[in-house]
Amino acid sequence: MTGLLFPRISGGTTLLLVACVFLLAFAKPAHAFGAGNIASIARIEGRNFRHGDIEDAIKNLAFLGGAKWSAMNLRRVYFGNWLRDYSQALDVGTITKAQPSTIRVIVWVLAFMSFGYATAEFEVTEERLGVYRPEEHIDNPKDYADNTDARAYEPRLRPPVHPTELAIDPRTAMKNYIANEEGGWATSSGYVKHSLNRSIYYGRKYVAEGIEADLCEALRCLGQALHTMEDFSAHSNYVELALLEMGFQDVFPHTGAYTQVQVTDPNHYGRTVWPLVTGTFGAVDFYHSVLGEAQDKFTQSEIDEVNQTLGDAHTADRQGNECSTLRALLNQIPDTSALSNDAEKLERDAAAKEMENVHIDPSQYGSRAAAGSGGFDPEKTIRDIYPILEFRDKVMRKIEEIIEKIPGLMAIVERISESLTIFVMSLLAPYVQPLIARATLELQAGSSALIGTSAEHQWEVWSDPYSSDPTHSMLSKDHFSNILNSPAGQIAYSVVEYVVPRVLYAFEHPAVPVHEVLADVTAVFHHPALRDPRHELHTTMFNCVQTWVNNLPDRGSHLNAMLNSEAVKHGKNHTNGEVGGGAHGGHGKCSNGEWSKAEKVKKGGKKKKKEDTIEIGGMKIPTGALGALAGAGGGGKNQPGLQGLLGGVLQGFADQGSVDEYFAPFHCYLCGRGCGLMLTVV
Repeated sequence: MTGLLFPRISGGTTLLLVACVFLLAFAKPAHAFGAGNIASIARIEGRNFRHGDIEDAIKNLAFLGGAKWSAMNLRRVYFGNWLRDYSQALDVGTITKAQPSTIRVIVWVLAFMSFGYATAEFEVTEERLGVYRPEEHIDNPKDYADNTDARAYEPRLRPPVHPTELAIDPRTAMKNYIANEEGGWATSSGYVKHSLNRSIYYGRKYVAEGIEADLCEALRCLGQALHTMEDFSAHSNYVELALLEMGFQDVFPHTGAYTQVQVTDPNHYGRTVWPLVTGTFGAVDFYHSVLGEAQDKFTQSEIDEVNQTLGDAHTADRQGNECSTLRALLNQIPDTSALSNDAEKLERDAAAKEMENVHIDPSQYGSRAAAGSGGFDPEKTIRDIYPILEFRDKVMRKIEEIIEKIPGLMAIVERISESLTIFVMSLLAPYVQPLIARATLELQAGSSALIGTSAEHQWEVWSDPYSSDPTHSMLSKDHFSNILNSPAGQIAYSVVEYVVPRVLYAFEHPAVPVHEVLADVTAVFHHPALRDPRHELHTTMFNCVQTWVNNLPDRGSHLNAMLNSEAVKHGKNHTNGEVGGGAHGGHGKCSNGEWSKAEKVKKGGKKKKKEDTIEIGGMKIPTGALGALAGAGGGGKNQPGLQGLLGGVLQGFADQGSVDEYFAPFHCYLCGRGCGLMLTVV
């Protein structure tokens, strides 16, 4: 049992707080609501990693001023990280088939379902989403856009690849596009420096001026830099090279048999090593991760999942009349009458849109529709759905503004938001589902042929002894079936623990030279055979691999057999024996996003947990018992049911005029006086 002592608080604050508590009981249970079947890490035996798991490391670190990280600030960092994986949705292969605005709407809805917010700092703007850039993921740009100039389709895409970018830097034994910033080409280290320079700039502005928007931007930029650094161990052959350094001589380095290089760095001059490389990320990898074309038994297309989730929410809303529930509740909470009116208007608009859809031929949706033609205009859809997402954010921000100050009640907020989620997704359905239907057809057109022609490149490092350009799907450890996912994830976890405190220190200490911070943290990009034993990050990363090996039941005696050239070629480095399958997509679901709420509602009461109780003045009241009162219906002070109860309580506050006077019988268990309201969540 956790006792929560409330200090004296204002009448308005208490009114909203108590209203939030009663909303838990007032919300009607939702009906069948499904969310597809993309597997989560929890279903895979052993410890596996995705970006979301790695970002959990931040929770254990100090925030500014030594404070703890709030849930909102953690979301802000992860939002920046998450966006980088979804920027791949805007590339030559998709832009030539569907309108960029259409793709942005889909990613925006995905963001809402992952983070629970979609406006202000969580809005997926054109600038924040960006486009696919290989350096953001440390991808090998070889043959990008079939060696044409992709900027003809979108000016933000990268220019044609120069052969020197793909060469090995003899000083570092790494590909030039990773960290050689002397050639004028885009590098991953340069992207990280750009992102962290921007993060530190806005972080220092926030510390000096206290403007929340500056903090949001600083954390988003920190998140996008972390994404690239986390990708280093998963998208490169760093782990394999570390194993070779540890004596596992049969481990395949994912390069051709004649690709070893002689190092020219003075500290390691003349040493011969396999190069550190990353994989080429072609259209085949995008289709694997977004459209589900790989027939991966673990995954279902995220686009399909969004479509199903929206449809199920729409059905659930019709059965449960969530709008009426929300409006009745909002009418009882101070300063939310405008939100109640907004809910009614949004529902009317969504119903009108649904009727309009009945009369539109499917061929009118998507890129074939001209703006204003009566068909589908993605820019208009953006304008139409923004008020829906803004409404949801206003409600939740108002509630969380108060509740987050009382951590023991966060579970209640989560249950409140489940009902709101159904309503909002139901409103989105008639706008977004037609868009998804058309976009899926456009993006899948010709993808099978594309995948067939791309597959042949998977074997080049075996067929060409001079090739140092493996494919991402063969090399990547993003896939949780890859036996090296765990050490790669542990390395990324340690990188986050190293980088974040140094960046936040720079926020608070403007005298610290930014270039020194950037040089320190970008040391993540290094070859394990050339590591500097004096650099903490180098030592920590290598130790992650050593520790992983030492903790294996056989201390790694099976690794040579599972990771040699032929074993990798035939998928023995995957627990399910699959060949490849390492597409960008290492995020999974955010633990507190709309996906998880949808799944909870769908399961209903299948998995019973210990029921929450609310203790008022020493009396424990099960929230389920309060919920039973909702069936009586009604609303307002003179009506039966929970609405009447809530109205009476709120009116009681107004009649009394003094919070302390009203709650005088509720004594603090510490001081024995009527110092305010005490709730205990069990």
